[in-house]
Formats: sequence, structure tokens, C-alpha cells
Amino acid sequence: MSRIILGLVAILANAACVLAQSPPAWKATGEGFVLDSTHPVRPGDTRSFDVRIRLTLDETTGEGQIALADKDDAKSPPDLWYWRRGRLFQSNDAEQDLPPKGCVDLSPAAIAVLHPGLLAAYLRERPENTDAPTGPAGDNTPRFVAVGDVLWRVEPGPQAGSASSGIGSLSRTVHDDVQGTLLERIRYEGRTVTVTRATPLDPGPARVIAKFEFDEPRPEAKYRTPKGDPDRDAAMVVPPEEFTFRDLGGGLFACELARANARVFVVEFDDGLLVFEGVFSSRNAETLAAAVRERFRKPATHFAFSHIHPQYLAGVRAWASEGVTILAPPTSAKAVADTLAASFNLRPDAWSRKPGEPRIETVAERWTREDASASVVVINNPKSDHTDEFFIVYMPRTKTLLTGDLLFYRPGQPLRSRSLTLARYVKEIGLEIDRCVTTWPLQWVGKNELSGEELRAAAQAGEEAEAAAPPKP
Repeated sequence: MSRIILGLVAILANAACVLAQSPPAWKATGEGFVLDSTHPVRPGDTRSFDVRIRLTLDETTGEGQIALADKDDAKSPPDLWYWRRGRLFQSNDAEQDLPPKGCVDLSPAAIAVLHPGLLAAYLRERPENTDAPTGPAGDNTPRFVAVGDVLWRVEPGPQAGSASSGIGSLSRTVHDDVQGTLLERIRYEGRTVTVTRATPLDPGPARVIAKFEFDEPRPEAKYRTPKGDPDRDAAMVVPPEEFTFRDLGGGLFACELARANARVFVVEFDDGLLVFEGVFSSRNAETLAAAVRERFRKPATHFAFSHIHPQYLAGVRAWASEGVTILAPPTSAKAVADTLAASFNLRPDAWSRKPGEPRIETVAERWTREDASASVVVINNPKSDHTDEFFIVYMPRTKTLLTGDLLFYRPGQPLRSRSLTLARYVKEIGLEIDRCVTTWPLQWVGKNELSGEELRAAAQAGEEAEAAAPPKP
């Protein structure tokens, strides 16, 4: 098992090296041809189309585009495919995902890995879709790679150690309703990519389905695919441009993330920052940390999350790698420690690359900090009706309460369940509230930011509705 893990780590390290040498986004163009044997005039008849190819890939978010244009028909728009974190799809005018089609004899499976840079990116985005290396010591090339619903056999070849992460070619068997079993192969030879198909029992040369000569990748502006259905992707990745900060006053800033349908918060002190809430993964949290450094130009000293559900807890590794103290309720401290100790061999993050001594501070009741810039109280709420312990954050100077996902307010409707429980708890501990700001959700039928008056009126209506309800049997 240790050889398996070490081999996968080596594959990813090689891919990470390629990423480090590449710009955050790049474009490669080329020329070649694609064969069309789908409508023969006579047996064995084929046509070939001379095409221009343009491939764009944003390494930061794993989003890309593949465009094929007919060189002899400049007026026709190119055929477009989109590549998002290893998934190939097409799109319509409404930006809905469509299953990818091929381009005459060129299959969608081949289009998905039509450049060694795409293959290297695929190994980074979906490392679990490769098998463990079983070759001699030092041979870290996998035997198989699964892309979509296609299983490719890996052939190291002379390109081992190249930008395709040790893979010189891919091959698979396919069934054709006329020709029967065929062997499809993609060869990566320098800047040349060749796609062939052959009948396994035919001693003759393989038929070349497509061949492209690419230029060197060049830096490109960021690239984003159509919105489509990102829930089909391997992971939720928030683009860097979403991490902007709205000043709520009193040293409090909100970062509204449309893709995550959630907020994270930053409290700015004279000499440091408190960050509140995670954002689903180390990858997103590291992007957030970079945005925080760029915006505030001072170090984050503390990180807290409302409760132990994965979308919030998943921020701890990124902030631990920044040397930040993690605040947690006593019952959540073990979950933090376990997350920091977990193996991230498949998807290495900043903490796994350079682990240190974690700083975890438990907060049984309250954690406070105050200076000229801000005043904040992190309150451990044991009555959340959601998890055993739950952090809410109070800003005394602006009387603002950050409620996590405990508050669901619809204008004109009474509070109920966990929302009513929160309002009762706030009243019980004597907090003066002028404004409530939720973490999640941003988009729904109710409000995610409301006044103290709205909170109290809805709570009163909730108490009255509960008192008027018939007793439960």
C-alpha cells in the first residue's frame, strides 16, 4: 500500500511541477486534419478536413475550451467543446450543458485529452481516476486512466516525464457497428498529437483519424466556461474574481460567493484579521487566503467557523498553513485536529505540502477582541437546534450578528424551528441587535440580511404562532 500511495504522490508531484512552470491560464493553437469516413461514396472512400485548433485552459479553476475550425470555410463558426475539471461538454445559447459530440471520425473521448496539457490537468483535477502504479521501482506511470466513461490504457513510451506526466500515449478498444472491434490510440510526441484507429488483427498500418501540430502554449487571460451545470463537476471551485469584500462597517467585511451560495467574513483589527467561515475545500480556502492577503495587506491571526459541517470545517487546513490560530468549540476541537491530520495524498494542499504545528484554541463560552478598528465577540451557542455547539459572531459597536445558517427569514412570516431558537437565545443572553447577516444561503425566497426590528417582529410572531398551535399528541 505504501508503494501505491508514494507512486500516486509522484504522479501528482510531476503534474504539480508542470503547473508551476505554466502560466495560470494558457492558450495553444495548431493546425492539422480530421478524417471523415462516415459517408463514403464507394467502399474505402474517405475525406479529410484541414482544421485549425485552439485550446485554452485556466489552470486555476480547471476551465477550458477546445475550438475546431474548418480552414477552407472561414465563414462558418468553429465547433466548440468545453472542459471543466476533467469533464468535457458542449453548450447551447441558454448555457445549458449538452453531451459532447465527436467531430466526424474524432471521438469525444479523444477530444477530452487532445493535448498533453489537458491530460496533465486531468491528472491534477481527478487523481482518483488513475490506478496505482505496479511497475518496477521508480516507474510511477499509471496503467489506466478513466476519463468520463472511457477507460484508457497508458503507454509510457519515449515521452515519460513530459508535460503529460509520464504518459506517451493512451489506447482503448472501441466497438464500431460496421468494423467491429477497433483499437484507438492517441500519441503525444513533442508538439504533435496523432489519433489512430486500427483493426487488431489487421497487419497493415493504423488509420490516422486526426493529427495536429501545436505551437508552444502562450499566456492567456483567465477563461471561464458557460455556467451550465457545475454540480456535475468533480468539485466546486470558486473563481478568484468572486472573492471581493463589501464593507459592512465597524471593521466587518463580507465576501459574497455566488458559486458557493454563501458568505465568508473578515474582521479587520489594527494589526491582524479574524476570518469567519470556510468555503467547501482547501482549494477554495487557499484562493480566499490569497484574496485576503491582497485586499487587507495584513496577516490573518484567527480563523473560526460556525459549525462542523464540511463546507465550513474544510477551511481549517488552508488557514493552518498560514500559521493562523483556529478557534473551535470544545466538542469541535477533535474534528479540527482530525482534519489537519488527514491524508491529502490524492489532492495535496498547502498544509500537506508543508505541515506545521497546528494552533487550536477552544472557546467554551466567548472569545473577545477589541482595538481601535473593531470589536468582536465569538459566542459558543449550545442551543442551535442544528449542531451541539455553534459559533455566532457579534459586533458590539454596530450591533451586528453573524448567524451562520441558523436564521431563515421570510418577510411577513413568523420565525420557526432553528430560527426561532436563535432569536430566543439572543434575547436570553441580552444581545442588542440592529442587523443580522447570514452565511447561507445567499439566494432563496427569503432575506439573508435583515434589521433587528425585522428579527424581533418575526420572533414575536413565531412565539404567538407556537402558543396558538394545538398541542402535539
